[in-house]
Amino acid sequence: MALDRELFEEFAHEPALLPLLRIFRVNVPAVTVGRLFARHFSRINLPVCVRPTGGGLVRHGNDLIYSVMARRDSFPTFGMTRTSYLSFHEAVQEAFLILGFPTRLFRCDEAKERDQRRRGRRPRVEECFKEPVATDVLLEESKVAGGGQWRRRETFLHQGSIQIPKGMAYDALRDALRSTFERKFAIAWVDEMFSSARSR
Repeated sequence: MALDRELFEEFAHEPALLPLLRIFRVNVPAVTVGRLFARHFSRINLPVCVRPTGGGLVRHGNDLIYSVMARRDSFPTFGMTRTSYLSFHEAVQEAFLILGFPTRLFRCDEAKERDQRRRGRRPRVEECFKEPVATDVLLEESKVAGGGQWRRRETFLHQGSIQIPKGMAYDALRDALRSTFERKFAIAWVDEMFSSARSR
């Protein structure tokens, strides 16, 4: 998370940089929480790291984590959080399909209908993968991909987590995701060795 923040700070001050994709994972069970909700999760019995992006709690250890740094004008859907979130999850869908795992997106009308049923009840800060929000990726009706964003002026940071299903290898998902993002968005990939070296 610290490296994502550092890279985003550099990116925000250098407008000529091309969109950047970083893919990584953690080697011990841990959790991250969005910066606005960190105080709600002070009693977790795992290492807790605060994400610069938003959202609730995400458990890591059996997932692929990716981040994208880009300018709003570098791709047609990047101008707004909603449209960029959708396009990233469509790319995740493509990567899953390449590996033989068909998925679907949680529809906006499904999210609206669920929220209407809850009207009048105070929303709680929850674990992100307990239930989807609009355009999250579902595999067999379980959420497998979600994300959050941090926007500053003309640039943004998107951080996503993809839960790796049984029968799928991390390396295969990493390669499929990388090729899909490069093809769809012309995003340069920062490899894990670079990321690890920068974080030390």
